[in-house]
Amino acid sequence: MRKSVAVFGTLFNNISVIRKDGSGGILNQIKVPLAYGPKQKFLARIDQETMDDASMALKLPRMGFEITSLEVDLNKKENKLNKITAAHATDSYKRQSIRAQTPYNIGMQLSILAKNQDDGLQILEQIVPYFQPDYSVTIKPIDGWSDYKQDVPIILNSVAIEDSYDGDFTT
Repeated sequence: MRKSVAVFGTLFNNISVIRKDGSGGILNQIKVPLAYGPKQKFLARIDQETMDDASMALKLPRMGFEITSLEVDLNKKENKLNKITAAHATDSYKRQSIRAQTPYNIGMQLSILAKNQDDGLQILEQIVPYFQPDYSVTIKPIDGWSDYKQDVPIILNSVAIEDSYDGDFTT
């Protein structure tokens, strides 16, 4: 499960936002930070008015992700008597083996927080095209077994946009 979280986070750690001036020239490019944690945690930090040190303030845009569900995938479950084997690291007459693993579907949620809509849409445009509706990555699920690899599909189930406006409506 730890590897799944790490792989999921790695998919989104090279996202950037380009800020442009009025004539369309590039002002700067900002790498969007990514952290594990619920969106509410970041919103609570933004809402804190007691933050005196501006260098410690939470800067936007940023992304956060978290595990939202964990369920056994009965459609992919194999017979529990099946074994996965590999050659022993030091003794060629021995073999390492483990019983068939139980497959799980791990629900993950990626949250994008941005001050303006353009930043949020730039981030979204860098993510969505890769999922048709899934994106497969190859992992090594068992430490020490370098020859055993497994393809893991990451499925985009939905995209929800929440546009929360802060401040009064006169400005």
